Amino acid sequence: MYFNKYPFSHNFSFSDAYQPASGFAFANDTRPVNLRQYGSNVFRITVQGGDWEQNHSQVDYCYPESAESNYRLELSANGALALSQCDGTPMLEAYPKGSFGKSGSASMFRFRYNPSHRFYGAGSKLLPLEHTGMQTKFWNTDVWADFSMQQVVDGRPDPYYVSIPYLIIKTENAWVGLLYNNPESAFISVGAKQNIETFATVKTDDLDSVVIGAESGQPDLFLLAAKSLAELTRSFQQLVGVTPLPPIWSLGYQQCRWGYESVKQLQGLQEKFETHKIPVDGLWLDIDYMDGYRVFTTDDNLIPEPASEFQSMLDAGHPVVPIIDPGVKLDPDYSVYQSGKEAGIFCKNPEGDDFIGLVWPGLTVFPDFSRADAQAWWAAQVEAFASLGIIGAWLDMNDPSVGKSNPYDMLWGAEGEHPHRTFHNQYGTGMAKATRAGFEQAHPNERIFLLTRSSSTGGGQYAAVWTGDNVANYHYLRMSIPTSLNLALSGIPFNGADVGGFGHDTHPKLLRDWTKAACLGAFFRNHCEKTTIDQEPWAFDTLTLEVCRDFIQLRYLLMPYLYNLFVAQAECGEAIMRPLIYDFESTESVDLDRVEDAYMTGPAILQAPFVDEDNTHRAVPLPAGQSWYAPFEQKWYAGDQQLEAVERNDRTTPIYLREGTVIPLRRDSPESHRTDLRTVDLLIVASAKTQAKFRYEYTADDGRSLAYQHGERSSLQVNVEVANGELNVGIEQAESGFGAIQARLMVLEEFKCVRLNDEVISMTSFDLNFAGCSLNLKVMAAPE
Repeated sequence: MYFNKYPFSHNFSFSDAYQPASGFAFANDTRPVNLRQYGSNVFRITVQGGDWEQNHSQVDYCYPESAESNYRLELSANGALALSQCDGTPMLEAYPKGSFGKSGSASMFRFRYNPSHRFYGAGSKLLPLEHTGMQTKFWNTDVWADFSMQQVVDGRPDPYYVSIPYLIIKTENAWVGLLYNNPESAFISVGAKQNIETFATVKTDDLDSVVIGAESGQPDLFLLAAKSLAELTRSFQQLVGVTPLPPIWSLGYQQCRWGYESVKQLQGLQEKFETHKIPVDGLWLDIDYMDGYRVFTTDDNLIPEPASEFQSMLDAGHPVVPIIDPGVKLDPDYSVYQSGKEAGIFCKNPEGDDFIGLVWPGLTVFPDFSRADAQAWWAAQVEAFASLGIIGAWLDMNDPSVGKSNPYDMLWGAEGEHPHRTFHNQYGTGMAKATRAGFEQAHPNERIFLLTRSSSTGGGQYAAVWTGDNVANYHYLRMSIPTSLNLALSGIPFNGADVGGFGHDTHPKLLRDWTKAACLGAFFRNHCEKTTIDQEPWAFDTLTLEVCRDFIQLRYLLMPYLYNLFVAQAECGEAIMRPLIYDFESTESVDLDRVEDAYMTGPAILQAPFVDEDNTHRAVPLPAGQSWYAPFEQKWYAGDQQLEAVERNDRTTPIYLREGTVIPLRRDSPESHRTDLRTVDLLIVASAKTQAKFRYEYTADDGRSLAYQHGERSSLQVNVEVANGELNVGIEQAESGFGAIQARLMVLEEFKCVRLNDEVISMTSFDLNFAGCSLNLKVMAAPE
């Protein structure tokens, strides 16, 4: 696999003619074309013929219901493919020398490159947020095994763990998404320069084009169009599958380390968290808990009574989250191997025998997740394991990682009839799908949480993703934000990086900065490898302990807000952690297109953390359209400006609350990890000096079961109006399936008059602990 080599357009033949009845015409043949419009501005073009008759994609797309489109996709008689608005305004213009090309089994679509456009997405990449000039491949790698450690530590290894060939384009008047529905080795080029060695740049057609294609497999391109990035993201997320509403414990703080090996050890951790008044939910076990690294086993010496030990932790509200690898030890005396061998579900090699890799157990065989019978077999193994009292797991080494064994010898199908390239990128998703099925069989009424290292298009409906084995340095802290943002825009919103860094020793300042930067992300886990020093919140000095505690407690304070973001994701595909361009437009004062060191958590909270080691000040962009409240300063800032010199502070981070929003807060004890969503404080972010109307819907359920799907859910409708220094709030319980919601109103400052449901109410002062800062608020008293 040549990771830094790409199919070169000069070796392709491009069609210069198209007829609906016959398709693309080439010099020696024609290729039939199927052009479809699904409505809701989703289009699809599929090319057939040659060796492209079968598409090995296993994505379960959810096509939009028929609806009138605001855009049109056209193929002209000369083979030009272009996307435009219905009035003819171009969005993606056809490439003048041919839109579609083939080179043997490889294919590509080309569009004219416009330097005023901006480019995003592409799944999980250690690249800047904006992708102009990018040339990249999509092939899931075991990064630490496939690249040199020098490149891993301070470089940008590419490709990475997740393959989603999806390019987002910001045009002059709309947004476009290009998704290559091809699970094989895909590639994207965006006005990319070509170099001879590293010395000379050669001008080629690639410099003037946007290219998306694959080295093999059927050409199958989705095109989506929308007026905004938010609308485009919702449309794409619904197409590939939204993230199911997760259990609330998975949104809390997670503590993990390669080296945690027993439940007794995790119980000791739990006690330390309680001693230090730090809330925590999941406690995680790495590979050492197993018997000789045999999947679905425990070491009797470490966990003598797994069922009672796992269940006791679960009952205490701290689920044990064990690692599960796909490799099965080749051991004739091992029941899991015996079962899989008898079922014939392991991958084959070219000689027709079981493919053998080298992973933690030594000689290892692999379930063929491309097959329904292998998925069902795996789900049965998972069901038995999960029945021990396990409601979540993390799936590792599923790139697939096969050690020094050549992965191209790993074949798919009962007879090994499909080459490795056809399912390589889908292996992690296939494992996640089968694992989720097993957990759901074991716990049919509970919500399941899975975390996976490798994934592909549509994988977010089965498992969250952590961004792989990173390193404890500021390079990875800095890159964690654009990597997570682009992955979120590519259909996997539930993601995050290992806080503190997985490899090498972290240090107090880095752990503090990383904890601050990640505390408002979608997934929040501290994790490190076996040979490093400890990096739990209490492992260093008092300052580090206090800062980590403050920002972990802040996450729990915001748990109702975070949970409701996941509700919106599950219902309509709304983003959770997102770039500033998701909610706002650039202006002459503030250009947001390339902001990658700040992000929004939902629509209401902006964070601009310090992600460089030596910076004492940083610039913070505040988007136009509203004012912003800085809670650590207890001060309002006008929007549409860049704060040029925000000072670094050991104990705080630049956080800004968006005017015109409602942020639900937890009322439970800050050191508790348990959240009662029926008792909530509603912080209305509004200034008495403005005029505004806005609304918010708050949802509550038990946070763990599927009962909400059967009506056991409650919701509040909140309507807010600010005018002439007065605040009018209307609250109505719209759903009561989970009981009455006890809501308390909070505001940031005094108003001349406050009305709740048309009754005048008085306000009393209240000091809120906001990440160690005492935030003075005004709280609703009983109606007069």
